[in-house]
Amino acid sequence: MGLFDFLKREPEPTPDDEGPSPHYVFAHYALRQIALAEPLQLLAIAASPDADSFMEALLKDVVEQCGREAGFDAAEIKLHPLRLNDYPCVVIEMPEPQEAAEAYMMAVLVTIDLAADPPPDPDQVTAHYYTLEKSVSLPDGPRTVLAGWDKQRHMNFGEGPEPTVEAFVAALSERD
Repeated sequence: MGLFDFLKREPEPTPDDEGPSPHYVFAHYALRQIALAEPLQLLAIAASPDADSFMEALLKDVVEQCGREAGFDAAEIKLHPLRLNDYPCVVIEMPEPQEAAEAYMMAVLVTIDLAADPPPDPDQVTAHYYTLEKSVSLPDGPRTVLAGWDKQRHMNFGEGPEPTVEAFVAALSERD
């Protein structure tokens, strides 16, 4: 199965027959599938000079699958490789979400010791995939939801922090 094979399936229809937005598909399906299948490769790409071209290619595939424009360019996606509780992590900052459930940002956290000798078997490495999603706005301002994915399901962790990289990382550091 190729890296982008999931894009060949038909998206689930919505009542208005437009399907999920490219923003939603990028965060909740395309990047998640890659992150959970190949977490070490994604970390390496995020820290490489090829990161921008990778994001551009992935967004292009998502737009083709969705059949409509994303409303943003891949250059607006920002990658922040960092350490979270001593583990390698990359936070992917998305353009401002327009619809509920679209992501402000995602994080891929790989709970391994990169200094281990011998290094971990890549087939045994697992990742945690988190999203900070736009929620329904209330009169006192926008809300966020902290969520996560495993390979099959979406998990809602409740009210999220403000949509900044710093606040997202702080919220995640309390979880892992």
